[in-house]
Amino acid sequence: MKLNLQTHLICIAVMTLAGCGGGSSPSTSSQTTSKATAAEAKALAASPSDSFNSADAYVPSALSSKSEAQTVIVKTLSLDPQQLAAQSDAYIIDLGAVDPTDLAKRDQNNKPSASGITAKAYQIGIGRDITATSTAKGFEKSLTWTTRSNGNAMGSARFVSSGAVGIRLGLLVSNLPNEALVRISATDETEALEISGAAINQAIAANVSADGDSTDARTYWLPSTKGGSTELAIELPAGMPASTVAVSVPSLTHMVESAEQAAINQTLAKTACADATPDAMCSTPLPPAANAVGAMEFNVGASGYVCTGSLLADKANSGTPYFLSAHHCFSTQTVASTLTTKWVSRTSACNASTPNPGIVSSPGGATLLWAKSATTSNFKNPVGTDTLFVRLNATPPAGVMYLGWTAAKQAISDAVEYTALHNPGGDYLRHSTAVISNMGVVDANHQITVTPDTSQPMYEAAWTTGITEGGSSGSALLLNGTTANPKMVGQLFGGYSSCSNRESTDYYGRFDFAYQNGLIDWLNPGYRMVFRFYNTINGTHFFSANVAERDTVRTTIPSLAYEAPAFMVSPAAGTGLSPVYRFLNQATGTHFYTINESEKTAVLAMPGFNYEGIAWYARQSSNPGADTIEVFRFMRQATGTHLYTINVAERDNIINNQSAAYTYEGVAYRAWVVN
Repeated sequence: MKLNLQTHLICIAVMTLAGCGGGSSPSTSSQTTSKATAAEAKALAASPSDSFNSADAYVPSALSSKSEAQTVIVKTLSLDPQQLAAQSDAYIIDLGAVDPTDLAKRDQNNKPSASGITAKAYQIGIGRDITATSTAKGFEKSLTWTTRSNGNAMGSARFVSSGAVGIRLGLLVSNLPNEALVRISATDETEALEISGAAINQAIAANVSADGDSTDARTYWLPSTKGGSTELAIELPAGMPASTVAVSVPSLTHMVESAEQAAINQTLAKTACADATPDAMCSTPLPPAANAVGAMEFNVGASGYVCTGSLLADKANSGTPYFLSAHHCFSTQTVASTLTTKWVSRTSACNASTPNPGIVSSPGGATLLWAKSATTSNFKNPVGTDTLFVRLNATPPAGVMYLGWTAAKQAISDAVEYTALHNPGGDYLRHSTAVISNMGVVDANHQITVTPDTSQPMYEAAWTTGITEGGSSGSALLLNGTTANPKMVGQLFGGYSSCSNRESTDYYGRFDFAYQNGLIDWLNPGYRMVFRFYNTINGTHFFSANVAERDTVRTTIPSLAYEAPAFMVSPAAGTGLSPVYRFLNQATGTHFYTINESEKTAVLAMPGFNYEGIAWYARQSSNPGADTIEVFRFMRQATGTHLYTINVAERDNIINNQSAAYTYEGVAYRAWVVN
């Protein structure tokens, strides 16, 4: 391969001849200003990006090794007579009824905005301070200790919050032995939920590591129990003194509705317009994607909330319980540790007044992996997808579905209908349908700008049946949503639709942008997008596989117009991969990239070039791998700049018709196509 080392205005990309070195205007292929035709929209929807940037839905036939290795965080056990007797003798902390003012505030918080966009999380629980047990010393005094027949010591206390459909206790931990067992149960129930001290300490350590040491980070929110009275017990191994326990219960969550075991009439009463959105069980047949939806219950401080999320497949179909929802629901590890998911949370039949008997609650929290807010502070860099991505700590129940996904951009069109399955307010599963009517971007004041510019990070959904409500936040917008292979294309941020405004639109963060910006690292590890910019001053291109760098360039360098992801590479060394090196030409401000070791050595010896390290990894032209494509290289003779393309027709056109201007230098290396 021949290299002109006099001028290094290098641009390596998937591009047209009018791009790098051509001096023409930047490409506008990433934008649209009108609705797609029905044929265009259907073709786009039917064609996922490619084998690298989409995944099919699946239902595991058996637990994978990763799932089998997961710890059961919360165990269900039957209480023996001695444990039940200890409960009856427990010291009682009675808070009485909740303040009506707090109830009114909660109701007001859940009302849709009369004028602006509503981010649709839904409050189900009210925080209440507990003076008597707010310190470790006060809690110690409130415990009634007994010695069990096995020699273990057990301390018990009862907490009462009159009128609650459920209670969730916050355990503030200064010291708790790993060997301790913590149990919680509704008063008069014979079953309890048990968590080990080790599991609690592990969750707190994760909170502190991610969010810093604080009262919130050190508070472990126990699973909720039914009714207005709950029993707490701490059991220590024989011979371990009670003085090793230094915990308190400074607050509890008074569940107004939708506690895990709340009666059916409690949850049905919450929907202000039950007729607005069909019961999912009335769908014929029930969409298989219903088994991917998890109703979420979590705590922000002492207040309880609900949202909706979905299990998501990775490319390897590993069974890793990746779970996607909305950033505005929560975005910290401390809150992620409070998460309980409810599966198959639906009615027993169409419009039935009884719940599905197979509803499964999975407490145990989650590990926060990636989050992106809804807002965009600089519209030159619209990135606000309102995405929350976690890995559940507890294994989901058998029979759940892992949703497929596609990183293909969806078209503005009324020709393709999308499915939304969601749990408004923690209610049972609802089924809505919509078309993508526009795009949108949310500013720092939570005001949305609607535009047909498809560089914007949200889809506008116009409802054809149903709407969404508070608690629907984070639910998936699904392509092919009623088939056996539903694919996520976005998750709900919020919008203007409501019981009294059913014709208005809602907005979904675009999955394709979230995938490019971070989710690819978990869903498709081993690959990375290379982002392309067009230099409007000299007609060259700039490329980066670094999301942070991409965003900085978009925000601060107006002469570099962002176009799109150009191709796929590997972010790390691996078998069959070679590094692609990056240099900065100080004289021109342009970059030079090469996979050729001899070229690298030659440029290192030249003044005026700063070596910037390895940009990414690809395959040598002589070492093809599965599904790789050739990246062709041309030198523009007048300037010494280089043109790169994977388009065979374009290559042939340049060779046949532009040989006076361009010298063909062969295959630069092999990469992977984006779309």
